[in-house]
Amino acid sequence: MEVQGFSCHGCGSTDVIFDPEARKIHCKQCGKEEYYSRAQLGATGRVAFEKDNAIRFFKEGNTENARKFAGDVLNTMQDNVAALFIMAYCDEFIESRNGSIKNFFVTIDGIALEYDEVRDIKDLFCVALYNLRDYEAEMLILMIKNMQSVEDRDELENFIDAVSPYCISKYPSSYFLTDERVELYCDLVSHCNIPKTCFALLKGIKENPDSPFISNDFYMKAKTEYFYNHYICSVGKIIKFMMDGQYKPKFVTTYQAFLEQYKNDAKIL
Repeated sequence: MEVQGFSCHGCGSTDVIFDPEARKIHCKQCGKEEYYSRAQLGATGRVAFEKDNAIRFFKEGNTENARKFAGDVLNTMQDNVAALFIMAYCDEFIESRNGSIKNFFVTIDGIALEYDEVRDIKDLFCVALYNLRDYEAEMLILMIKNMQSVEDRDELENFIDAVSPYCISKYPSSYFLTDERVELYCDLVSHCNIPKTCFALLKGIKENPDSPFISNDFYMKAKTEYFYNHYICSVGKIIKFMMDGQYKPKFVTTYQAFLEQYKNDAKIL
């Protein structure tokens, strides 16, 4: 397709044809063909301008313009992650096309994100977090895959400690704490310093909607035993995997206190 904003690096002509799928430019003047990497394409003036506008409008709550500029980005860079997310978000939550966010995570699986893309998608996730509770694991896994260096550790920890406590506090039951989620949390706490996430899990012992502490219904033995085995024991496992440091002893002590109180109220030996 013919596009503006691109020129031939051979003869300087702007009379070029761009193939977005192959990320290739063909010069109609001299015949030269050039291939763009994802980093090069994302840094071009046109793509950067349209992406920045899409993100700005999204953060302002102007989803109509955000979607327009995101679509313009995708016309040139089909796998731009920020634009793909904005389109999926609008489809899911504005157009009620269920499954759009799930498909977004499937689509970008395997894409090695550039630094700017990691920054952009991290910010977009935080802005839209109130609608992304059920995608906590997908958000965490995406960031972990793309923030592997030691230099990224603080930023990754801050992201986890912003996303997970919010999601944990908003889950309507203890169903989210599956075996897979427990293993994910165990892996995270053993490598990352994320006290807010650990504290949110501890608070869930008394504040999760399924907790007998809320309505004092310890007399309902089946529910009480299920919450103990499913949630409380799982949290204990996660706390056990925490990195050694200033926080772990305090969390272990708090967990033991909550555990003993629960056992006493539920009359669990």
